[in-house]
Amino acid sequence: MNGSSPAVVTIIEHILPFLSQKDLASCRLVNRTWSVLATVQSARALESALVRLPLRILHYRRKGLLSTIRSMDIDISYIDGFLSAPMYERRIRDAIEMVSTMLPMVKSLKVRMQPTHSLRSQNETRFTRMAFNMLMGAFPGLAALDLSECSVSVLDTEQGSPFARLSQLQTIKWFTLGRNDMSSAAALCDLANANKHSLQVFYGMADGTDRAMRALCQAPKIKRVDISGSNVSDEALLELVRARGHSLHELTLSDCARLTRHSIGNLTPTMLPSLVSLDLYNVMVTTDTYQHLFNMHTYWPYLQDLKLKAAIPHISPRQDSLVNDDILEAIGSRCPMLVSLRLFGCHGITDEGLSSVLGNLGYLRELVVMHSATDPLVQNNGEDEESDTDSDATFHSARSSRRSSARFEYSATEESDDLLAGASDSGHAGPSTGGLLMSVPSINDIWATIPSLPTHGVQQPPANLVARRVDSSPQSTAPNSPCLTRSRNQRVFTSQALSRGVRSRRFNLLNLDMEYDSVCAEHLSRLSHLHVLCGRVITRHAKALIETQFPKCKMMVWNIN
Repeated sequence: MNGSSPAVVTIIEHILPFLSQKDLASCRLVNRTWSVLATVQSARALESALVRLPLRILHYRRKGLLSTIRSMDIDISYIDGFLSAPMYERRIRDAIEMVSTMLPMVKSLKVRMQPTHSLRSQNETRFTRMAFNMLMGAFPGLAALDLSECSVSVLDTEQGSPFARLSQLQTIKWFTLGRNDMSSAAALCDLANANKHSLQVFYGMADGTDRAMRALCQAPKIKRVDISGSNVSDEALLELVRARGHSLHELTLSDCARLTRHSIGNLTPTMLPSLVSLDLYNVMVTTDTYQHLFNMHTYWPYLQDLKLKAAIPHISPRQDSLVNDDILEAIGSRCPMLVSLRLFGCHGITDEGLSSVLGNLGYLRELVVMHSATDPLVQNNGEDEESDTDSDATFHSARSSRRSSARFEYSATEESDDLLAGASDSGHAGPSTGGLLMSVPSINDIWATIPSLPTHGVQQPPANLVARRVDSSPQSTAPNSPCLTRSRNQRVFTSQALSRGVRSRRFNLLNLDMEYDSVCAEHLSRLSHLHVLCGRVITRHAKALIETQFPKCKMMVWNIN
């Protein structure tokens, strides 16, 4: 088939939107056809500061690429000393006028600012809010609005809602910078109400309220909801699940302090038959709730991303089995399509429970199982009563710097064919090409997912768990490791967890509370791909075996024996 035939060009045009800018630059080197198509695809996203936007638009017009722009990433940060106040205001008005007249075809807009949580000077407040309000009114036909990198301080509800002309939004990503208040929550609720007939993705974050949930109940196309850190009640969540649970694909409820077992216990496959991603990190539930969600009588056919960590109240007694072996065995057998599984604070998991997951989940690309959690659930057993004050201060400082957990970006990868082929062999329908497949995480994301270790000793583990002492001054393989202190006794997984084998052949991330020895290394060497390996202890021989099999693998293990 000719490389420039219409059929080939159509196929290439469908592939290029899934590639990054770096990959598009490589595609330009293939031949002339690839170069033209990759250049057009790169030009679809315009990124610029607002005051320099007219020059960028004129550059695109000279190149003949103005009609290809479909999304814009605009920085509205105030540049102090750049121009006088009247000239700066004139530059903003000219930029907005040029955008509204020359780029009416833009459907996606991302507004961002420098990472400051508040507007400081009077000019900064005035011009930033003016730019934001005018920018919102310049695109009445927007389909996607991303404010996740913009400070909520730009929102001035006293001048009226800046979102009054937006009525066709499909995606809303709300503010995550700054301190949200009742005015921003009300603005989000009004925006959801105005776009309820077209809304598909709702990332309300901390501004998600019961009113907003009731507005989403009237959104027939809603698929993704993120209300992490909000004060949504059990009644509002149940109302949303009962009304729109059949169409929800992603539900993020992390750090929702008001949610209890009364609502979480009703998130069953019957209520959410199409759910692909579920995040219950730091939600106030117990073992009974998890056993109700995941048992041998429930089946989650499409669940690909699962994150669990229960928030136990300080008044409650210690609970070591928030997620135990029985729950993990049910997850391994009743969630066959899992791609990502992240478990924190799992003191009740042993080698047997971990082996059931590794031996049953064939599509798994990321596995994080940590006995410890960000909020320490362990008690002092009296061995470490005289702890070092400086070490405690260093530990708490490191823990607070990683308070927010990393989030995943989903993209289509080359593993789609492997997943589909594996699914057909196992008798299950594989994930669709439009499903959620994780991209390889960065090193900073990996450290963000590793919770802090307690500075005090833990209770003596049961006989079926292995407790080992580690050198008090470990030699870390990762410089500037956030794990600065260790307790004297730590539970770790052993090679018995790999005794049943590893069904998945490819791992982007494998982060376990494990002591990797030569037996573990032999099991892992049978994988076809291993990008990042994290753990507690690794022997030098095991390290050499893994480095030989996977020379590009990044190992972040806290101790080397």
